[in-house]
Amino acid sequence: MKQFPLILAIFVVLIFAAESKTGVVDSDRIFNQYQATAAANIELNDFIKTQRDSAATMRQGIENIKAELDDQKLMLSEKARLRKLDEIETQKISYNKFLAEFFGDGGKVEQKNDELMAPLLNKINEAISKIAQQEGFTVILDLSENVFYASSELDLTDLVIDELNLEYGPQILPTGELKKYIVILPFREENTEAANADLGERCQDELYKVVSIFSKFKFISKIDVKSEIIKRHIGVNINDSQAHAIGVYFQCDYIIVGKVTKQAGKIDYTISIKDVEKNQEIDKKVTTVTDEIKLSEFLNNDLRALIEKVQ
Repeated sequence: MKQFPLILAIFVVLIFAAESKTGVVDSDRIFNQYQATAAANIELNDFIKTQRDSAATMRQGIENIKAELDDQKLMLSEKARLRKLDEIETQKISYNKFLAEFFGDGGKVEQKNDELMAPLLNKINEAISKIAQQEGFTVILDLSENVFYASSELDLTDLVIDELNLEYGPQILPTGELKKYIVILPFREENTEAANADLGERCQDELYKVVSIFSKFKFISKIDVKSEIIKRHIGVNINDSQAHAIGVYFQCDYIIVGKVTKQAGKIDYTISIKDVEKNQEIDKKVTTVTDEIKLSEFLNNDLRALIEKVQ
């Protein structure tokens, strides 16, 4: 299934003076911490789940007919057997048509994603433009687009997030309660098929798509995580000691780690949440996904269950 990431429109503010002043924003963090994206993500995931359930029902119907044919093959006439085969073929055609209609390129899932995200992207772009002009910046670059270094004085990310979330009012935590920090690392790819499918980073990407719903936590941005991994020359397959070291570096309370394998279309993964200070595992989920289009749903559900352990 094609993935539908929540892609921000990258823009350049109009240059109002001969000598430009360049600022930066972290588009991933803006999108994750803009409170409107949480509701949009939930609506999109609910829509996808409904269609996946429909697809699963159709697929089960085909399997049921196949089982009937297998059980009755000694009793059926040739004519009846051919009717069953025609019925199976007809349902397969309908099933494949359904998958293409909803999950194919330009399908209804992609259309739903565009419908939900377009208004948010416009608001984000407007907020960045407004903050840039207020702060006297004439060009804005995205930290996730090959910006290797930028002074914190040039980073407008927090100002943009505050501007976007003004409509939701101040976020008040109970007295003395501070947000906990979490970093999500790429999963270890345990076999060649998983590595060829880039499942380690894909699992990480799927988890980062829903972090905005966990309002009690701060998540280290994916671009910062990737930069630190590159700096340490680790590669994708991070071991336990390396994962803990990254958690310590970012001064996190918890790290999310995992490992994944793929074989003949079946995906097996383990996802864990670990306490950085104690350097120990709090909880883990072991999951098998036999339908790849459900990988995102399973990962999201497992992440919610793990984070509930540390709420």
